[in-house]
Amino acid sequence: MKNKIIGAVYLTVCFLMCLIPSVGMTIARTDHTTENRQMAKLPKLKKDGKMNITYLQELGAWFEDHFAFRNVLVTADSNIQVKVFSVSNMDSVITGKNGWMYYTDTLYDFLGENTMSDRELFNVTNNLSLMQRYVQERGAKFLFTVAPNKNSLYGENMPYYYSKKVSKTKNISLLTPQLEKMQISYADLFSPFQQQDEILYLKRDSHWNNKGAVLAYNTILDRLKKPHETYESVPSLRKKEEIGDLNSMVYPLGAEPEWNDTYQKQTNYHYVNQVSSVEDAWIETENSKGKGNVLMFRDSFGNTLLPLFADTYEKGYFSKGIPYQIETYMNQYQPDTVIVEKVERNLDELATQPPLMAGPEVTEKIEVQTKKTKTTLSLAESENDTSFWKVEGQIDSSSIADDSKIFIRFTEDGISRTYEAFTVTKDGNDDGFLLYLPKDEIQKDSVTLEVIVKTNDHYNTVKSMQAETKK
Repeated sequence: MKNKIIGAVYLTVCFLMCLIPSVGMTIARTDHTTENRQMAKLPKLKKDGKMNITYLQELGAWFEDHFAFRNVLVTADSNIQVKVFSVSNMDSVITGKNGWMYYTDTLYDFLGENTMSDRELFNVTNNLSLMQRYVQERGAKFLFTVAPNKNSLYGENMPYYYSKKVSKTKNISLLTPQLEKMQISYADLFSPFQQQDEILYLKRDSHWNNKGAVLAYNTILDRLKKPHETYESVPSLRKKEEIGDLNSMVYPLGAEPEWNDTYQKQTNYHYVNQVSSVEDAWIETENSKGKGNVLMFRDSFGNTLLPLFADTYEKGYFSKGIPYQIETYMNQYQPDTVIVEKVERNLDELATQPPLMAGPEVTEKIEVQTKKTKTTLSLAESENDTSFWKVEGQIDSSSIADDSKIFIRFTEDGISRTYEAFTVTKDGNDDGFLLYLPKDEIQKDSVTLEVIVKTNDHYNTVKSMQAETKK
C-alpha cells in the first residue's frame, strides 16, 4: 500500500511538472529569445480563405518557442550540457575549449569543406567587378572587405575533433587571387589581425571586440587613403560588461559578461533618421566636422564600425538590406565612397543575391553565332523594385565555361541594345544569370530577348524569345 501511494505521488508530481510549461503560459509566456532568429508566430486556422492544413505543425513550432519559463529551462539545460558534457545545447553554437564559443555556420569555412566551385568564385568576383565599375563610373571610390570568421583567426580553441580535419584550402584563400585578377579594390583584414599578438575577438561572441573594430576601420581607411583618427592616442576604458551574442543564445538567463574596451572620445555625429540601435537595417548619420559621404553595405560586423565611420565622414549611409540597392542609393545620396563589408561565412551571397542595379550597356558591336541549347530565360517585374524588369535564367552547362560572361540583347523595331548580366549561383547551380533593366529603357509592348555567352572571345546566342513588356 505504501509503495502504491509513493508511486501515485511520484506520477502526480511528474504530471504537474509537465503541465507547467503549458499552464504557465497564461502568466509567464516566453515572448523574447536571445537566439539569432525570428520566433514562430501563432498560426491561424485559415489562410487566404482556406483551411490551414499545416496548422497543427505550425502550432507545435509556436509552442516550442513560447512555452512558459522556456529561457529558464534552456539556461539550466545549457549549464548541464556545457559543464558536464562539454557540448552546446544549441545547434547554432559550438562550445570550444577554455570557455570559447563559435558560430556553427562558420564550421565549413574552418574545415575547408564545401568550398566554392571555380564558376561560383567567378560569379562572386564578376558581380563585384560590375558593382565596382558602376560606382567608379559615377566618380566614387569602391572598396570590398571581408570580416574574418572568429575561428579563422583563433581556431586553437575549437573542439579537438574538428581541428584534426582542417584543410588549408578555404574559400577566402581561393577568392583572394581572383579578386586580384579581376582588379577588385580590396582591403585584406586577415593579415592585420593575424599580425596582432593581442586577441581582438570576443570569447563568447561571433564578432571582433572594439579594438578589433578599430583595427578593421584603420585598415579600410588606410586602403582608401582617407585621413582619419587612428585612435592610437585615444584612451580606452576596460569594462567587464560585454554580453556576447553566442553567450546569450546558450544562456538566455545568466550569461557571463566579458571584457571589452570603450574608447574615451567625444563623438561628433548624430543620427538623421529614427534609430533604435546599430542593428537597424538603414541608418543615416551627419557630422559637421567630417569630410566626404560614405555608403556602406554591411552586416553585423558593421555594428561596431558604424560609429567610427560616422565620426569620420560628413554624411554616412549604412545599409543591411539585401539585395544591395546600389543604384537607388547612389542616385539619391551621391556618396563619394562605397564600401561593401561581408563576413567570411556569407561570401557566397555575392553570387546568390546580386545587387539591384541596371546592368552596364555594351557599346561595342558584338558578332554572335547561334547555338541551340537548353538554356532557360524569363522576364518579369522585379519584386524588389517595380521600376525594374528582371531577366533571369540558367545557361545550359554544355555552353558555358568557368569564366564565361553573360549578356542580354534587347531588340525593338530592329534596334538592338546589349547589357552585361550578373552571373548567379542558384539552387546549387552556378550557371545562372540575372539582369535588372529600368522599365523606361523599353518603349514597346513586345521585345525580342537573346542570351549571349562569351567564352574565349567567342559570342554565342544560346537562347532567344519574344517577351511582353506591357506596363
